[in-house]
Amino acid sequence: MANFDRAFIDQVLSSTDIVDVIKEKVNLTKNGTNFKGLCPFHSEKTPSFNVSSSKQFYHCFGCGAHGDAIKFIQEHDNLTFIEALTKLAQAAGLELPEKTKKNDTYYNLFISNKLAAEFYSRSLENNSEAKTYLENRGIDQGMIETFHLGLSNNKWDDLTNLFSKEKIINNAIEAGLVIKSNNKTYDRFRNRIMFPIRNSTGNIIGFGARIYNSDDGAKYLNSPETKLFHKSYELYGLYECKKDIAKEKSVIIVEGYTDVIGLYKSDIKNCVATLGTAFTKFHFNKIKRYTNKIIFCFDGDAAGKSAAWKAITNCLPELKDEIQLYLIFLPEGCDPDSYVKDEKDNFDNLINNPMPLSEYIIEHLGTDIDIKTVEGKTSFALEAKKVLNQMPDIMYTDILREKIQQMTGNIILKKNQATHDKEKNTSSDTSQEFDIKELTLLNLLIEYPMLVKEFNCEHIITEKTLINIYNVIREEISKNENFTAAHLLKLFPNNEAVRSIVTFESNEKSEDSARVTIQEIFHQLELSSKEKVYFELLNRYTDGQSLSEKEREFIKNFKK
Repeated sequence: MANFDRAFIDQVLSSTDIVDVIKEKVNLTKNGTNFKGLCPFHSEKTPSFNVSSSKQFYHCFGCGAHGDAIKFIQEHDNLTFIEALTKLAQAAGLELPEKTKKNDTYYNLFISNKLAAEFYSRSLENNSEAKTYLENRGIDQGMIETFHLGLSNNKWDDLTNLFSKEKIINNAIEAGLVIKSNNKTYDRFRNRIMFPIRNSTGNIIGFGARIYNSDDGAKYLNSPETKLFHKSYELYGLYECKKDIAKEKSVIIVEGYTDVIGLYKSDIKNCVATLGTAFTKFHFNKIKRYTNKIIFCFDGDAAGKSAAWKAITNCLPELKDEIQLYLIFLPEGCDPDSYVKDEKDNFDNLINNPMPLSEYIIEHLGTDIDIKTVEGKTSFALEAKKVLNQMPDIMYTDILREKIQQMTGNIILKKNQATHDKEKNTSSDTSQEFDIKELTLLNLLIEYPMLVKEFNCEHIITEKTLINIYNVIREEISKNENFTAAHLLKLFPNNEAVRSIVTFESNEKSEDSARVTIQEIFHQLELSSKEKVYFELLNRYTDGQSLSEKEREFIKNFKK
């Protein structure tokens, strides 16, 4: 966030009423001179989220979230600083200074991705073989234009030459479009159909790439983790479909880019897809901002059923009473893209009559169990208790627990208080959310243990739980360079934080690529650390506390 015009930031904030901004996202009620509501950043029943009109500041006494209007838009809408600033500036009728645009790293990466997308689009237009392939898949010119599809040519230096000519090759490298390794620079994507991935404001943050006339390499490749792109957060088609999601008051979650396009073409436009990963809690927290009804669509085979259960278990800790989850399973061997073309009426029927989450959980838990026997009831109750313990303390959980208790002869499934308190105070608390950058960092250090010697993360990682895990990783690797994720799991057999780390998908395929990602994470975490200090000082200042000269200077120069 270099070279921001502090005066312009102040102008935007002074032209913005934080209460009006937050009221669009949160139901606020007057509370004395302030406003109060349920915090949008964590699950709660009693309002602890406060907004001060006089101080133009928000603070949650439950989870500690706090900041100004820009920070709120950043966190709530999952935007970069410049995106949030631009959004508020536009609402206030202010134009972002040209100097700020040119000097902002995020803006430069957006421009680099846009330049690449335009190049890929021209390449597709000039390649009859690739266009024929898409036509045979049912993707016509209208869908190509709607989703801005393109083509990376079967060359090693198309983008390399383009960005070198524009003298912005470093931007292309940082955006993950070009790879620099062993003093060689070359294109990351070659001979693939390109699917631009947009964030919620329409800016291109990365690409998905599919082979189309060759069996060489992975079927799909994604952009690597960058400042803009974290695949465990992003959903393909969200920008293109968000208006229809709001209109239909529901969203359909599928697994592939072409599934989204196929459904869209068949006039089912309220759909999004994950980017080659399981559906995560980050996806869940993003999509629930757009609708309260989420329908998962999976293949009916064993892999589809396994993916369904994984997606649901990732969502369970984040559930809220107002959110409704449903599932549909297609006939074995069918995917949404093909099924909607051949069996549109049947697909519509599935969507209109999906399986409720509660029914799915009970059916899944009852697989291969004879609940009529004492042994079956016991097994069912034990498995059900594990699931219920992952869920938050909400009305939905209570009702589901009561339903299962009736099925098992009123066996008590509620946590006893001692167990609850013990779990609440352990580092494996499943309700705790960790910074995705810190998870990525630790995952890469486990995957490429030699990098532990190159990077000292003691002052970079902020979560105490993750700091402890990092220290163990560092110590173990110093004794055993063949240290793996399996070793860590043995040391922490029931630790949810460790499980999050080792199951996290970093998408890095080499030590060199991992090293670049770690360097970028270091840079981002340092900026986050400074930002945290800024808001803490700002909070103290707005509360009337005196600051030292050094602290006042820090606030004055921050983000300049």
